[in-house]
Amino acid sequence: MALSEWKDRWQEGKTGFHRPEVHNLLENNLDKVICGRKEVRFFFPLCGKAVDMKWLADMGHTVVGVEISEKGIKQFFPDGI
Repeated sequence: MALSEWKDRWQEGKTGFHRPEVHNLLENNLDKVICGRKEVRFFFPLCGKAVDMKWLADMGHTVVGVEISEKGIKQFFPDGI
């Protein structure tokens, strides 16, 4: 998908790919991803408002999310940045 298409989807509210809960595959397999490590670094390209990021950060991991849609960023931080 082109970046312009990604931005358009956000502008048009076509973000059905976002889930209000942590993705079940991540949740069910996190132990396999972190392999007992603490403070693992995670990168989320085109992260939007993925709740997975906060979930991982709340566990003490470092999370970096990159988003090009201002609307997506504002929805992730509803109380402002």
